[in-house]
Amino acid sequence: MAIDQDSWLRANSARLRDALDERIGGHVDGDPDEDGHTLVAALCAEEPTQLLTQFEASARALAQRGGLLGGRMEAIHRRMEAMGRGLDEVFADDVSARAAARARLTWLVAEVDGALVRGYQAVAERRFDDEARRAGRGLGHVVALQRINAAANSTMDLAEVLQTTASAVAENLGADLCAIFLFDELARELQLRATNGPRPQSGPRYTLMLGEGYTGSVAEHGHPLRMRDATVDPQFARECGAYAETYHGLLAMPIIFFTVEKLVGVISVQTAEPRDFTAEESRFLEVVAGQLAMYIENGRLYEQTDETLRRKVHELSTLHRVSALVTSTIELKGVLEIIVEQAVQLSGADRSIIFELDRATSRLRPVAVYGFPSAVVARPGLEPGQCCAGRAVRSGEPSLQVDCMRGDAGCFFRDHLDTTEDLHSALCVPLVSTHGALGALCVYSAQRHLFSHHQLQLVVTFANVAAMAMENARLFEQTREGLKIKGILLREMHHRVKNNLQQVASILSMQRRRAKAPQAERILAESIGRIQGIAATHDLLSRENLGVASVDDIARKIVGIVRGNLVPPHLRLDLAVEPCSAHVPSEQATTLAIALNELIANAIEHGFAGQTRGHIRVSGRRDGEMIVVRVADDGEGPPPGFDLEKQDGLGLQVVRSLVGSDLHGSFEIARVATADSPLAGEVATGTGGGGVAGTASDAPTTRGGAAEHGWTVAELRFPAMLVDDKEGGVGEIGEDATLARAREPA
Repeated sequence: MAIDQDSWLRANSARLRDALDERIGGHVDGDPDEDGHTLVAALCAEEPTQLLTQFEASARALAQRGGLLGGRMEAIHRRMEAMGRGLDEVFADDVSARAAARARLTWLVAEVDGALVRGYQAVAERRFDDEARRAGRGLGHVVALQRINAAANSTMDLAEVLQTTASAVAENLGADLCAIFLFDELARELQLRATNGPRPQSGPRYTLMLGEGYTGSVAEHGHPLRMRDATVDPQFARECGAYAETYHGLLAMPIIFFTVEKLVGVISVQTAEPRDFTAEESRFLEVVAGQLAMYIENGRLYEQTDETLRRKVHELSTLHRVSALVTSTIELKGVLEIIVEQAVQLSGADRSIIFELDRATSRLRPVAVYGFPSAVVARPGLEPGQCCAGRAVRSGEPSLQVDCMRGDAGCFFRDHLDTTEDLHSALCVPLVSTHGALGALCVYSAQRHLFSHHQLQLVVTFANVAAMAMENARLFEQTREGLKIKGILLREMHHRVKNNLQQVASILSMQRRRAKAPQAERILAESIGRIQGIAATHDLLSRENLGVASVDDIARKIVGIVRGNLVPPHLRLDLAVEPCSAHVPSEQATTLAIALNELIANAIEHGFAGQTRGHIRVSGRRDGEMIVVRVADDGEGPPPGFDLEKQDGLGLQVVRSLVGSDLHGSFEIARVATADSPLAGEVATGTGGGGVAGTASDAPTTRGGAAEHGWTVAELRFPAMLVDDKEGGVGEIGEDATLARAREPA
């Protein structure tokens, strides 16, 4: 007689449980086999839904702990197999009952697996949604910070920057009010300077004393303040009600310039309803406060006297040259040698050394020296923590010492005191990048006193440039070693260089606005144009075609910069750029940008002196394996007997040097009848670098309204390193055959 397996299962659940305990030993991984008992109960139950819910809940708990679902399911399947063997023994004499029991067990396995997956997946999906929301908030913070940074870099109007900041912060945090107070040191009071819209009912001028209201309390104690409802505190209720609408939720942050721990002001956000601001929102507001502190303090620091201005112009011009060199070459040794030389000249020291941290040996080795014998570079290196250089690297802070060369047993010069007998003071600054310590820049002086704060800042600046040069060199090497990360590394390099150059240009622009001498203002304007030209080129190189820019894009960038900086108000100048499909890589793009900037600036300064209108055309084309770029103007032209090789002007010297050494090409200037006439064989008034000569053409031009006496055309001709494909992309020339031929001697 066949057994009713459902009835038997319910009646013999204890027997099945005992059989399961016997096969698994009653324990699994040291714990009582509760899963086995639950499975038996589910197998024997008429409606196992509630028991399956237990498995779903246990899977959710497992996901919340960060456990793995696979191990959990594997353990349950082992219990199921034990139950299957028990069912086979119980129904050994009844094949049909055994098959039915097995079928029910198979169904139960599927149901339990489904319950586990549902529970685990529910937590995983919720966690994914939470991560997505956090990522969205983080992106919003970045956009708001970019908006604030753009305002700070584009204007010197403090009110405009504060207003932009208040609006961006309120919008990003979803607050009803963002208020910015600045601290007046003379009056010892906090003055409301900007809000995102709402103003106090008392009028446009609203001030608070230190300790008064939540703003005064935050300013007095220097700590952030977060409150779900600020109105519950009697000390804050008055300020919360100073506006037409009473605000409850509060997050306030002090604005402190931490370099000297100086109170700058307070920024706060409030909501009409009570609200718990998060730690993440507090960190965002802290970053904003730091940006404001730096912007405001920098604005105050650069109010300099004429004498200080001249010194700053010289220092910044030197930094510009060094920074430009960093952007134009990856030949690290030459860059570091220039840095040690310029660090000595600007800081007033006598000698200097750059130590590099060798990551393979974890030792500091000298890689560039100035004022010391070249044999110093071959000496054994230092351990981190040894000598002033090693201590600076280990601590991450500058080290200033007097006569340490004689009293420090671990000094780098301990066994070579003859090279330092006239030196007394030492300043070592660590070279630090986002990836850690890179080495140290050390300068030495014959004076027996510590370096001043100003000297320290200059050396720190050069250390930052040296660190950037080292980092850029390493980034470049990594791009050659791994093609998969080439795009990321090059974008970071171009972006960081562009930001550094933009900062230098912004500083020079501030100095230019304060310049009183026309000569200083002109020099600053030229420097700004050169820096902005390089920065704009790096911006092009970091875009869609990474490390590649078209000739006409570079020309348009330079024309825009020159138009904004160098064209005098009385001159109506038509600057035109013709389309050109030729592309150049980063190693040519920066040089081409500098050359175009100098040629256009030279045409404006010399070709249109005393004129009220004129035309300049920039064009480019491919000529076989060469690229030809021309700058044509209808100005006065070169004087009689003009010889490019004999010109001592800085602009033309820069162009001639860069075109020959970096582009491996040629540079010519000639007087022609029309702007689009070829130079070869054209009638000219002067002698260019290629020996073009002749007499002026009297035929009037038919293009651009040029003067009847013709055009002055400056032509750059250099080998193309890239080829254009049929779909508009660019690729490298195999083995760079064109450039190799260009380097061969004539």
